[in-house]
Amino acid sequence: MRRGEARPRLRLVLAAGACLLAVPAVAASQTISLDALKYESAGGRVQIRPKARIFLDGASISGSDDPARNAGAHDIRTLYFGVEGAVDRVTFTLVADFAGDEPALRSAYLAWSEPTPAGDLEITLGNRLTERGLEGSSSSEGLPFIERNAVAGALAPQKGLYGMGLSAKLFADNWHLAGQVAGDDVNRPELTEGAVTTTVRGHWNPVRSGEGLIHLGAWGFHEDFTPDLKRLSRNTNWVSPVNDHVQVALGSLVDPRRADGLGGEIGAVRGPTWAFLEFGQRRIETASLSAEVRAWTLSAGWMLTGDPAPYGARSGTFVRRAPTAPLSRGGLGSLELTGRVQRLDNRDAPLGGAGDDVTVGLNWRLESWARLMLNASHWQVENRTVAGLRRDAGDAVLARLQIAF
Repeated sequence: MRRGEARPRLRLVLAAGACLLAVPAVAASQTISLDALKYESAGGRVQIRPKARIFLDGASISGSDDPARNAGAHDIRTLYFGVEGAVDRVTFTLVADFAGDEPALRSAYLAWSEPTPAGDLEITLGNRLTERGLEGSSSSEGLPFIERNAVAGALAPQKGLYGMGLSAKLFADNWHLAGQVAGDDVNRPELTEGAVTTTVRGHWNPVRSGEGLIHLGAWGFHEDFTPDLKRLSRNTNWVSPVNDHVQVALGSLVDPRRADGLGGEIGAVRGPTWAFLEFGQRRIETASLSAEVRAWTLSAGWMLTGDPAPYGARSGTFVRRAPTAPLSRGGLGSLELTGRVQRLDNRDAPLGGAGDDVTVGLNWRLESWARLMLNASHWQVENRTVAGLRRDAGDAVLARLQIAF
């Protein structure tokens, strides 16, 4: 947990964020678009544009029986900088995150695209976000909640959300299919050295019209661990990593051998409204036992300003949408009301716990690149301790200033 007086780096980024958000106020008659910053050669064969993502988070927890959990905290959650571009049919992305104690490589890949009779084929080599579930496959700049849901976080393979390896995607008119074979986590090789994870995800829109659509999706993965991995443990932060005292424990599983994940997605979008159900499980096999982690999430949203729902039918994910009337054009931006109910169950593991969470949120996107987010949650956790089963509950308020382009 980070408490106390803001660090100099946080003050600097807060000041930069305030300056960026003030731009529309002094130029209301102009269109402000950081997304338009790019270099393009004559004829358009070569394109290069900068990428940046700054998330400033704050959290306040109350109502817990544990005094250590009742605290406020703040952090620079994300500090991405990098470039992306294209040379004919080859695209490239290189982005690093400087928010933690050490820089971490995020997206770093080359991708080649080619139309085929079955659809648009894309082959990627490098480190890229792995498709797995609706929120797990979505970029953080387009997510409707400050934290990814339990299906995306708790059911992730050992390598995490990203994978270094080979990926392939095929996009058609109303469906897409993605696959990836990934090896070590480039930022934590000691946890995944020698491991191989194979992941597949697909989505289908059986109904799609101007009024709305239906979303169906499924995913699965298999991961093999090396004998060098002696213990596997993942305690899931249940409120926010900014305050890491509230967790759902998995416990320590000795001599893990392999794991398999499987999940599904179903939902609908109609005009400015959306609703989705995600569910899944991860079965971990060890030398002596197997443990199953299960999670489900039901979420919904309503664009109060009438803007289109933040759903991309091509990839079946949440996407960042520019508001119809941004502040730079004298408008209000876009306002979105969201709600989510979710559960994580680790109790099949010898020392595993469980958690429940109900969240309501409000998102205000001022420009395509600037968003303010507010989430209020009531949470419950139960974990095994030396003294026996311990239950706790409380409330949390999370806030974020997001700048992304």
